[in-house]
Amino acid sequence: MLEPVVLLTAFGNVPPERAARLIGMLLKIPVSAGFVDKACARLSGQLRAAGVRRCDAHRAGRLTPGPGAAVACPSLSLRAKENPMVVVLVGFMGAGKTTVGHILAERLGQPFVDSDVLIEQRLGREIRDIFATEGEPYFRQLEHVTVAELVRGPEAVVAVGGGAVEDPRTRAVLRNARVVYLRVGYDEAMARVQSDEFRPMLHRPDLDAVYNRRLPVYDDLSFVTIDTDGHRPDAIAMEVLAALSRLPSAPPMEALSAGNKVAASLAPRDTASCLRDLERLAAKIGLAEIRLDLMQSFDVGTLVAGSPVPLILTCRPERERGGYTGQERDRLAILRAAYESGCAYIDVEADSLDSVSGWHGSGTQVIASQHWFDRMPEDLLGRYLDLRDRCAVVKLVGTAHATPDVLPVLQLLRDATTPVIGIAMGRPGTCTRLLAPAFRHSVLTYGSAGTASITAPGQVTIDEMVDRYALHRVTADTKVYVHVISADRHDRDVMSAQERAVPGAELHVAIRAADAAECSAVAGLVADMLPHASVEVAATA
Repeated sequence: MLEPVVLLTAFGNVPPERAARLIGMLLKIPVSAGFVDKACARLSGQLRAAGVRRCDAHRAGRLTPGPGAAVACPSLSLRAKENPMVVVLVGFMGAGKTTVGHILAERLGQPFVDSDVLIEQRLGREIRDIFATEGEPYFRQLEHVTVAELVRGPEAVVAVGGGAVEDPRTRAVLRNARVVYLRVGYDEAMARVQSDEFRPMLHRPDLDAVYNRRLPVYDDLSFVTIDTDGHRPDAIAMEVLAALSRLPSAPPMEALSAGNKVAASLAPRDTASCLRDLERLAAKIGLAEIRLDLMQSFDVGTLVAGSPVPLILTCRPERERGGYTGQERDRLAILRAAYESGCAYIDVEADSLDSVSGWHGSGTQVIASQHWFDRMPEDLLGRYLDLRDRCAVVKLVGTAHATPDVLPVLQLLRDATTPVIGIAMGRPGTCTRLLAPAFRHSVLTYGSAGTASITAPGQVTIDEMVDRYALHRVTADTKVYVHVISADRHDRDVMSAQERAVPGAELHVAIRAADAAECSAVAGLVADMLPHASVEVAATA
């Protein structure tokens, strides 16, 4: 039989009536709401005596270690505090997400949140009523907004509804969390939940088909998969903890964006020359973008298998000023092959996202990109907000014709809350390529393999990025100095300051104003965009 402490902590934020019904189903004996209330009260006293504070049982639903209390998994708990990360439990209904989630949260000293319960609390209505009145599409939108908020919030253990993964926007959000898939057999799931009238999905005649449709999606999203059939919730929780402790301290995208953010943008002739370029550049770059549309021939599998760094594969169509002139279905087939190859990312145009949203079965992440080759949109941040829930990384690139055109890019990099790539093309926009690694959510900055290999206006060579600016060592903790200049001699002064700087500790970047009169105005605008940077105006004398 399950230990009482496990059951009571597992259902701490569930209303007493429903908690009584769920516990009764697990123990196969009648349990009243009054019993739950009294037992929780007794347990709270015992926990306080043991040095553990218990929050309100039916509101917060979490345990917080008190002074001197032991933590069951100290190494994982410490790592979670150093690298805040939300653990999300997914799986079909009846998998045990709520029960196991509470136990995990207790062991980790983190809050537990059930997305369905949170929606019910906020609306003051039950899920089944929302389904019956507004329908499933309306609920899925509420669910998506709620899950996105939880994943981007402070560290926690979160249980999401079994159908949340069917929304492509929610899937994209879950790529930024540690997803644990609690796998349950269909018959076992039905045996666990068949008497729970609070589950509207139980009335669907095609429920077995829904189950089978979701299985590959759960598999695709999961960092960890745990079988639950025939296992106690506490045993499942301990197995999850053991698996989480073996994971790296940050998920793939965060790990990439926390390391060397210098990316080579390559458009070689063929596979062999591409691999040679990658070997030559590997010591200076963290990853590389391969422009398949500009290659005469390529073998995606050979490229991915032979590359010494993670790859971004893209195939730009003519409408995006790319080199691919074939049919759209053939271009998507190339991207699909790249996706299935296991490369780090595929870069897909924003208007093609719907074509790739149903792809599963690979760890490859999707970058959604949009380019403006003739101008810089004022509201890049608004476009980012439109796209961020549909992909793993948003990439927005505009063209800077004058210094003020770089400001929307700096605002985007400053205010983004998920992985982002922001670039201003053109000579005035070169500063954005140099500053990008200093932003916390910036994934990368692009450089060319050499002066003869530039793939976009304003690009800087990899050698200059690394040897002059030490961008491979620049992080969000680097002290940034922005020098607003108006003459060539000022540029030389900035270079001298960068040469004297400790690599990675300081970054000195010049932003060129049209004349001395414009310098002060530009400096004020840049200071607003970069509150943590030191912005200086070069002396005009």
